[in-house]
Amino acid sequence: MRPLGAGRASQVFDLGDGRVLRRGGAPKREAHVMARARAVGFPVPEVLEVLDDGLVLELVEGPTMLEDLSRRPWRIATHARLLAALHDELHEIPFEDATLLHLDLHPDNVLLAASGPVVIDWTNARAGEPMLDVALSWLLARTSGGLGGRLFSHPFRACFDGEELEQGIAAACAFRLADPNVSPDEQTAVRALLARRSRAKTWLR
Repeated sequence: MRPLGAGRASQVFDLGDGRVLRRGGAPKREAHVMARARAVGFPVPEVLEVLDDGLVLELVEGPTMLEDLSRRPWRIATHARLLAALHDELHEIPFEDATLLHLDLHPDNVLLAASGPVVIDWTNARAGEPMLDVALSWLLARTSGGLGGRLFSHPFRACFDGEELEQGIAAACAFRLADPNVSPDEQTAVRALLARRSRAKTWLR
């Protein structure tokens, strides 16, 4: 098997014949979530087989949104709007008496296929409040994406109601700080952001 890439808690291998193996996560749960999204037309890879330690998925060809931004940074606003539109579409999907959330929706988890964007890596997906999902994407851009991520965060945030997004940021920070896959540097960045926001609120009183 030829390695194609790796995330924080998963590895992806090319199996040939238009198939990839994604190892890691909770395969049965992830397959269930992806099937729910795909059933209503949301763009996710097709699950071909569920294994004990991973998923066999269709191969989706195309760069990630992040790779495209590294080559064509002038598309930052266009891609920010696309990511926001994917959130809007995803959050129309009812799931377990709430709304389906991805909870790791950032430019490196969006493949730009010839047929359109495809969202990958559904390890964190669950039911919940949509603005937590949006706030997490904004937080990831601000604290894990370097200068490019911070620049990306501005047009992305502009796609949503600012007051509603503000309500989700504290929960998004708590979610990131509780994630064992978040690096110490990223945790430090999240805490620094929380501290800046706290100082700003104190100054405005």
